Amino acid sequence: MEMLGRSCKETTRHRAQGTFLFLGDNFIVDFDWQKRMPFFQVHSYGVPREEVQGLLKRLQQIEERVATPDIILIMTGINNVIAEDYTFVDQIRRIVIRLSNTYPDAEIIVNSLPNIRISFLVDRAIYHLNADINKMTRQTGCCYLGNFAGLAEQDADIFEKDGIMLTPKTYDRWARSILEYVAFLVEEN
Repeated sequence: MEMLGRSCKETTRHRAQGTFLFLGDNFIVDFDWQKRMPFFQVHSYGVPREEVQGLLKRLQQIEERVATPDIILIMTGINNVIAEDYTFVDQIRRIVIRLSNTYPDAEIIVNSLPNIRISFLVDRAIYHLNADINKMTRQTGCCYLGNFAGLAEQDADIFEKDGIMLTPKTYDRWARSILEYVAFLVEEN
């Protein structure tokens, strides 16, 4: 597991039982995060087939519902890639900045994109997008969790037959890698 973007906020305090906010698309909505993370109060706001601009538009609605999360994980962008839009990293930056202003004490983690297997994907597009997302996280002071490359190395078959959706086994490994990363953050602080 690649733990880059270690420019996370040093002053953030984590409680053993805190609040975890998941934001994103299909990858967020298709998993029972509360069941996998019972020591957290989980708020999961995923929307199937949503592109990054959709998440940006619904942030106010989420902010009205979730008062003070301790940790926010953002997993978005794959639907932009499927739509052959590779220009969304600045919109993720806007999401991060807004969340940082709304929740100044929250640790914000932006998850890497998985290297989906679709025929029309531009060569090494996911690699370059993840590099841009990682750079953005360092510039904004949030964290980058580059865990999908490691998951793919452990098990080459992390996707369902469509080459996009994750297998149940991959979801379990992903959730475990998030918890390990959060433990790493707590230890660093």
